Amino acid sequence: MCGIFGGACGNCQNGQRHIFSDLMAGGNNIGHRGEQAWGILTEDAGEMFCYRHEGRFGEGVTERRAAMLAEKAKGRNGLAQALYSTRRKTGEKKQPKYMQPWMANFHGKKFGLVYNGNVYDLSSLRERARERGWRFQSDISDTEVIVALIATSEKTDFIEALKEVLPMLKGAFALILLYDGKLIGARGKFGIRPLCVGRNGDSFYLSSESCAFYAVGAKISRDVRPGEIVVVGDGSSGKYVRWAEEARCRICIFEFIYFARPDSELCCGKTARHYRNEAGIILAEEAPVDVDLIVSVPGGGDIFAKSYARKLGIPEDEGLFKNRYGLRTFMAPEGTDRRKLQRIKLHPLQEVIRGKRICLIEDSIVRNNVARETVLMCFEAGAKEVHMRVFSSPVIAPCYYGIDMSTREELAAANFSLEQIRERTGADSLAYLSLEGMIRATGLPKESLCMACFNGDYPVAPPTEKE
Repeated sequence: MCGIFGGACGNCQNGQRHIFSDLMAGGNNIGHRGEQAWGILTEDAGEMFCYRHEGRFGEGVTERRAAMLAEKAKGRNGLAQALYSTRRKTGEKKQPKYMQPWMANFHGKKFGLVYNGNVYDLSSLRERARERGWRFQSDISDTEVIVALIATSEKTDFIEALKEVLPMLKGAFALILLYDGKLIGARGKFGIRPLCVGRNGDSFYLSSESCAFYAVGAKISRDVRPGEIVVVGDGSSGKYVRWAEEARCRICIFEFIYFARPDSELCCGKTARHYRNEAGIILAEEAPVDVDLIVSVPGGGDIFAKSYARKLGIPEDEGLFKNRYGLRTFMAPEGTDRRKLQRIKLHPLQEVIRGKRICLIEDSIVRNNVARETVLMCFEAGAKEVHMRVFSSPVIAPCYYGIDMSTREELAAANFSLEQIRERTGADSLAYLSLEGMIRATGLPKESLCMACFNGDYPVAPPTEKE
């Protein structure tokens, strides 16, 4: 679930301003979507500059390096990406060639690409690109396969090449590309991964989330529609091309629950905050609790906790302090001790919870190793009772579309009953939001949502090969 951002600066003429500052500002505002690596690419008059680094967006950029990058990254157009890898390579150090953005040549002209999603069943596509002369740097990167197919296309028009390649991609994706002075966005047939258009005067932007537009003074214009290509920049106010027939929206509901920032508009003007506020009210109706205090697990649970507590008339307080420098435990690479990370990330405030019956508020439970550690921490801090409410349904099926939960074996709800999960967390009671409650909270019809990890209904057939 990476974050992607692109800008085409309309007032970057005559060297008065460059896209670099917009890339850093916009990239930082989507940095919550990926913490493993980040990168930027700038383009001006066909020349491109690319910089990539491990860690959170902007990590490693000292004042001196920022000045160096600002000098080297001059240009009117650019891309930025925050990496969240779903590849299951325990302990493997990520090399720059697997990071984004990517650069390649299309019939003698350079293009750049950033990508969010997961594309699979790639063997035949990889072989097709090899036969056309592409030499792969990686046998695991789906991003490189997309780049290779575009670069080796026999089509001479870039948009026509995209229209040829995109139907070959099985899975879920959103792309932003730079080519020939233009910024180009493309969204998968079912719109599982988000992408939207923003504008500030003559400057245009594309982003995974609309929250990035505020940082560059832009406002959201509209979503890139499922199965659509959009071309902006270079004096163009926008060209929209349909590449997929029978396209329809099935946006990932996990965007509302966890990934998106609360201020981001996700679909039809609905924000992630809207879902979280509504979900709190609905779960208060579905699963009330008799406690002294509502306590959010900071970050994901904050808005849920406030609306849940307000609906029930129970006080809500900060019973867990969040270390602002701690990682998002859900995004930690495979093999990481998430329980230890949770103790680095959170610390119980004994003066708040000692001697009280509390209810912990979580956005989701996936593997259950973090939830049980949080419950234990609260008991250690003197809580009399610890209950738990979860503002999504049980995760029962793998995700193949860009979230790192690709095996049924790792999912708590796929292997244990509700009571068994409660026992494993150590909580006095446990309740989840219903599937119907989740749908109601989004304000969207069921047909507009991908809920495959909650109900096993996959818009795109799961992979048939292991890569």
